[in-house]
Amino acid sequence: MSENKKTLKSSEVRHVCLDNGLKISDYQWNLLEKWADLLLNYNQEINLISRKETDLLWEKQILHCLSLPILQKIPNGLEVFDFGTGGGLPGIILAIIRPDLHLTLADSRHKKVTVVQKMVNDLRLSNVRVICGRGELIGKKDEWKQRFSVITARAVAPLIDLVRWTTDLRKPESVLYILKGGQIQDEINLLSSKHHGIKVCKKLIVMKGYAKFKQNKKYLISINFPFKRH
Repeated sequence: MSENKKTLKSSEVRHVCLDNGLKISDYQWNLLEKWADLLLNYNQEINLISRKETDLLWEKQILHCLSLPILQKIPNGLEVFDFGTGGGLPGIILAIIRPDLHLTLADSRHKKVTVVQKMVNDLRLSNVRVICGRGELIGKKDEWKQRFSVITARAVAPLIDLVRWTTDLRKPESVLYILKGGQIQDEINLLSSKHHGIKVCKKLIVMKGYAKFKQNKKYLISINFPFKRH
């Protein structure tokens, strides 16, 4: 099929989103396009995404991140922590299309954090904070301890490590959303055996009009941490 032979452009990605029930306003889409341009420009100075895949930015990076709000409804007004945000994926994207959410974008690499802050300033995103540090250490500070209802990540580490590293950041009742691909059932089995009581859901990313995520075994992993009554 033609979708496997060409690279999707911005307008085509927007069409896929619409076909899958995600409506994004003209203003928000213009912000996404501006952010994409900023990311590509800054990417010439520091690696935010692979320089071999800049032509695939819209489908491999942006559409991949947009699969989260397509597949999963996040309640209004929540505090969201983007763990290992890199170039702002998916944190900046969520901040643009969900201005009701309060995003905290964190990365341990100072150069990336500096660039992400510049992009946030350029886009005038008032619902975003950018901080530098390792997630497992950030959560030990009073300001951030048990603050977040939702944590996002993109294949930055094994599932069991992500659960451990985000322990102090999460509210007692919270969810961790991870965009991850490949053979991950062993990771899920190990996590379930070590952490009883949590609910792990592996959802294959299936989209109308775009089959590559399904073909390449890309998943949205949801890890729910229910409130424990004492």
